[in-house]
Amino acid sequence: MSTYRGTFEHDSFLGWLNLLKIRRLQFLNDVGERPPYPVIISKPTVGDVLKNLNKADFGLFATVTFLGFFAARKATLGLTTTEFVRQRGFSIAWNSIMMAGALFACMNSNNRLTGFVDNGLQWRRKEQRLTKYDFTSEFEEGTIWKFFRLR
Repeated sequence: MSTYRGTFEHDSFLGWLNLLKIRRLQFLNDVGERPPYPVIISKPTVGDVLKNLNKADFGLFATVTFLGFFAARKATLGLTTTEFVRQRGFSIAWNSIMMAGALFACMNSNNRLTGFVDNGLQWRRKEQRLTKYDFTSEFEEGTIWKFFRLR
């Protein structure tokens, strides 16, 4: 277990369970707000995401694959056609579920790089908003553009 209650280490086999605590899609970040964890790479490429895969991502893939076997078996038992169609349906269903598990693992890796999942780093300052500075106002005051300013 990690230092936070109810969470797992970010690099453990069960670390993917921390995904269940993400609230990213339930709110929008305001301008100047930062993600809960420090950003490692703000716009990771596919190569960066694949290089960042760890035990938690493998655990997520293994769990989805294991449970997907039984789900695909249950879904294809009702097919009353030939055995070949049943086997082919099982193969397609299980491969699709495994691809979904790989997608979830890559999403977890991407969220870790962009700071939305525990990546082992902590912010130095705890406040959520960043201090923004205006570097252009003093230059605009000396030009014609000061009359067209919207603020």
